[in-house]
Amino acid sequence: MKKGVLYILILLFASFASCTKSGGEENTDTFTSKSTVEVSSSLKSNMVMQQKSEFTIRGKGSAGEKIRITCSWQSKPQIVTVGANSEWSLSVSTPQASMDPVTIKVEGKYVKEFTNILIGEVWICSGQSNMQWYLKNAENGATEVASATLSKIRLLNMSRKTAGTPQDSFDSEWLPCMPSTAGDFSAVGYFFGKALFQELGVPIGLIGTNWGNTAIEVWMDSKWVENDSELNSDAQLRSAGHTDGSPSLPGSAYNAMIHPLKDIPVAGAIWYQGENNQSSPYIYPKFLKTMIEGWRGIWKKEFPVYICQIAPYQREWNYRTNYSNPAMRFSQAEATKSISNTAIEVNDDIADITNIHPRNKKDVGDRLAALALSQTYGKSSYNSHRCPVFNNSVITGNKVTVSFSYAESGLKTTDGKAPTMFEICGSDKVFYSADAKISGNTVELTSSQVPVPVAARMGWSYTKITNLRSNENLPVSVFRTYQWQDETEEK
Repeated sequence: MKKGVLYILILLFASFASCTKSGGEENTDTFTSKSTVEVSSSLKSNMVMQQKSEFTIRGKGSAGEKIRITCSWQSKPQIVTVGANSEWSLSVSTPQASMDPVTIKVEGKYVKEFTNILIGEVWICSGQSNMQWYLKNAENGATEVASATLSKIRLLNMSRKTAGTPQDSFDSEWLPCMPSTAGDFSAVGYFFGKALFQELGVPIGLIGTNWGNTAIEVWMDSKWVENDSELNSDAQLRSAGHTDGSPSLPGSAYNAMIHPLKDIPVAGAIWYQGENNQSSPYIYPKFLKTMIEGWRGIWKKEFPVYICQIAPYQREWNYRTNYSNPAMRFSQAEATKSISNTAIEVNDDIADITNIHPRNKKDVGDRLAALALSQTYGKSSYNSHRCPVFNNSVITGNKVTVSFSYAESGLKTTDGKAPTMFEICGSDKVFYSADAKISGNTVELTSSQVPVPVAARMGWSYTKITNLRSNENLPVSVFRTYQWQDETEEK
C-alpha cells in the first residue's frame, strides 16, 4: 500500500515538473502568465517558412515568467521561461511543404497569433537596380501583373533603409502575390518564384532586398570589407563623391536589409549586381566570395547563390579599367568556379545596348529557376539548361581550340553561320578577328594575321554580341584566355 502511494506521488511530481520545464511540452489546458509578449519580426502572418528546417521563434517578455508557443502542426504546445535579460526563444521544426496554412500562437498575459502561414521554399532576391526593377515596368509587365493571382507565392519587400550597425528587426510585411502586390516586386524575383512554384508545386516565399545604384560592399558587413586592405581601398574609391541618395558605405544596406533576416531559414539566394563595381572588375570575385561566405555564416548554412551576369551595354562613363563591361561579365562567370554551390546566368542575348536595364526579365528569372531546379532540387530534366562558360584552351601550331563547360550537347549559332566575335593574338598582344569553326562543344580558331597565337577571347566588347549558343539556345559567356589587363579601351 505504501509503495502504491509513493508511486502515485512520484507520478504527480513528474507531471508537475514537465509542465514548468523551460522549452518543454505543455500538458495541461491551464496556462497563466504575467509576461508581456514581444515577438521578433522574423515571425509574421502570411509568411512562408522554409520546409523541414529549424525556425527560431524569439522575443522579449517579463523575466522569470512563462511564454507558451502553440504551432498548429504540432500535437502539443511548448513553454519557455523568459530569461533574466527579458529574452526568450524556442526552436521549432517545420514540417514538409504544404498548401494548407498553419498558425502559430504565442501567449503570455495576452495572446499574439500569426495566421495564414505557409510551409514551402524561401529565396532571397538581392542586388541593385536590375534586381529591384519592378514587374510592372518589365517587358509585358502590365499583362503579367494583371494575371498574378498566385496566393501561394508570398512576397516580402524589404524597406529600403540603412543603418550604422547590424539590426535585428524589420518593419516590412509578407503579402500574398496578387495583382495589387506583384507590380512593385522585383520582376526577376517574381519570374524566378513563379517558375519554381509551377515546377515544384509548393508554396514559394520571395524576399526582395535590393536597391538601385548600390555597390556590392553595401550588402556586406563593414568588418568583412575593412578587414581586407584590398577590398577596403577599392570600396573607399567608390564611396568618394557618391551623392545620388543611394547607400555607398560598406555595410549600410546589409545592416538594415540583410542582417535582420538571419532568423528566417532560406533555401538560397539569387543575386543581380555588378554595374556599380564595373570600374574594378578583377577584384569583384573576391568581393563576391567574401559576401557569400559572410551571408552563409550568419545563416549558418551553405545555401546556393545563383548569379545574374550583367548585360552588355554602351560605355557611358570613364571607367578605371579598359573593357570594363566584358571584364566584369567574365569575372562574374569565373567567380562561380571558385565559390562553392554557385552558378552563373548569362544575359547577352536579352541585352539592350542603349539601356543598362534590359526590360526582358522573364528570361532572366526562368534561367535562374532552371539552375535552382537542376542544382538545388535535383530535377535532371533541367541539367542542360545552363549557360556555357569557358573551360580551357589548347594551342596547336596556328590554331587555338577553346572548350566550354555545360555544352555537352554541342554548340550552334543563331544564324547558321560561323561563330562571330572571336579574336586571337600573338606575342604582340594585338588582337585580330578569328575564323571560327564549331566542333562539338569546342570552337577552333585561326587567323592568317596570327601565325603563332598566344591568346584568344570572345565577345570582348561593350556592345558587340556573339551569335554562339548552346544547342538549348542559351547564350555563351564572354571570356578571355590571358591574364594581362587591356592597355587600350575599345574604340
